[in-house]
Amino acid sequence: MDYIDTKHVAAELRNRLKNAFPGVKFSVRKGTGTASAWISVYWTDGPSTADVEAHTRPLQGAQFDAMEDRYESTDNTVTVTVKGRKVTGKPLVDGINTHRDISDDALKAAAALWSEAHDGNEPPTSGMLDACVIDGHVIQENGASQQMWQIASDVILPQRWAAAQEQAAAEAARPASDQEQGEEAAEGLTLTHTDEDGTTVTGTQLGDGAAIVLKRHGFKWHRKNQYWYAPGSRHQQADTAFMTAVAADLRTARLTVTTVFPEPATV
Repeated sequence: MDYIDTKHVAAELRNRLKNAFPGVKFSVRKGTGTASAWISVYWTDGPSTADVEAHTRPLQGAQFDAMEDRYESTDNTVTVTVKGRKVTGKPLVDGINTHRDISDDALKAAAALWSEAHDGNEPPTSGMLDACVIDGHVIQENGASQQMWQIASDVILPQRWAAAQEQAAAEAARPASDQEQGEEAAEGLTLTHTDEDGTTVTGTQLGDGAAIVLKRHGFKWHRKNQYWYAPGSRHQQADTAFMTAVAADLRTARLTVTTVFPEPATV
């Protein structure tokens, strides 16, 4: 039986994750010293931990049995490329740890949802918060930061990931001619921020793909004013990092966007 070194398993895992989740940036690190047979995977937002672990489990050569307090060998084998040659063997990996971080953008969207569910009140930044229901999900009684984390994890990120997959599938299925027409129809979007209206996007058209992107970032449709707005952004200082991220995602969706940042205040 051949054995595959941990570093080669890490390289194979990196490729598998890249192919399975295009557009998501993963950091795959091999342990050092006493943890040399371990691999750690880090990423932000995107797919759930369960989705990623469906790809990490087949690459573990052993797993810890808490009842027996020992590692048990798995029957997994992996095929990797080493110096241009395909090699199949048992992975020398005792475990693969997964760590999903949640972006500030997702936490901000979670706070906006909490505010909508509590009559527009801003969520406190400390203390214990009562249990509540957000978009059909029960959010447990917990500290303020932990509740925002759960809302982001259970509500915001699954919605964004599903929308991203839907958009990618729709984009792949569209004929080239339709894509060109979509690009022409998508021109004229303006992303801006004012004290009165907050952060808004104007110029969208039905079916141009903007709605999917904007919903991922927590935007809502204002029927009266006919624009998309970021809840909780009125009478607040412009979040330029948030606006830049939104504009980048809109452009990734082949939309033409003009970003208008507010003029800096003069003294």
